[in-house]
Amino acid sequence: MRAIIKNNLSEKYSKGTILIHWTCFLLIVLLIPTGFIMGDMDRGIAKLNLLKVHLLVGILVFALTLLRIWYFFYQKRPSRLETGNFLHNNLVIWIENSFYIMLILLCISGLVTVSMENLGEAVQHADISLLSESFNGPSLSAHKALAILFIILLIGHTGGVVNHYLKNKENTIKRILP
Repeated sequence: MRAIIKNNLSEKYSKGTILIHWTCFLLIVLLIPTGFIMGDMDRGIAKLNLLKVHLLVGILVFALTLLRIWYFFYQKRPSRLETGNFLHNNLVIWIENSFYIMLILLCISGLVTVSMENLGEAVQHADISLLSESFNGPSLSAHKALAILFIILLIGHTGGVVNHYLKNKENTIKRILP
């Protein structure tokens, strides 16, 4: 029988980290559907407007992610959660670090796509004629694949919080609430 570990849940992340975490969460909840909806749309003003929203929100998430990385290295963090299982503890660390890597890669692949297809110019001039009829270049394919991997990671992260609550009876989300 596995011993149940009791973590100190009174240790919290910094206010800046908490604010960035939840702001990015809400922005990403907006980015995911806009990206998939845009992918199925024909060229037109609606797609251009959705692209504008997706682009601006994506840039904001990129900036916030860079700031969060700074907080990660330079601000005090609560001690790592212990699960009582070496592999599970390392999986938690891997998932946490993967979020940063995936967000950076998603933003870079999005910016490369914008640059390669002159999407920024189309958005800036509100000119749908500058949009390709059907673009599916390598950077967009990478962006889509990374988005799917990110969604899987997000589901895993959420599942981990629920799993920790059910197995250890600890509400670990308290550490990231204001």
